[in-house]
Amino acid sequence: MNALLNPEFELNSAQELAEYLQSALTWGEIEALSGAYPQWKAEAWELLQPFDRDRVKLLKKWKDFPLAQNFPPYSIVQRLDEEEGMSGKVIDYWSAYGVEYVTFSVGEDIDWCRATHLQRAVAV
Repeated sequence: MNALLNPEFELNSAQELAEYLQSALTWGEIEALSGAYPQWKAEAWELLQPFDRDRVKLLKKWKDFPLAQNFPPYSIVQRLDEEEGMSGKVIDYWSAYGVEYVTFSVGEDIDWCRATHLQRAVAV
């Protein structure tokens, strides 16, 4: 959220806050925006669509999980060795025997991969 780094950045309504909350990629961005504009926090929350509310809740759930900072929920990922250009949307994380994995949806299918074998393509 580069706007927060700009000292001249200022929101003028709950609607603007809601729009920035929709585009935030990390829980840190959500906290910074909410903390900077507490007077509009509740109203902005009500303006969010259910999908966006769920996404914010998911960001909060994974806020302390380092893997979620590299591959935020709903970000677009791609396998490093992907030759067909296939990509997927992050939906979950898990680990087994010290190896971290990312679960993602590719169209109607669900796939998973070691995090070390993924790259972030485009954030949503």
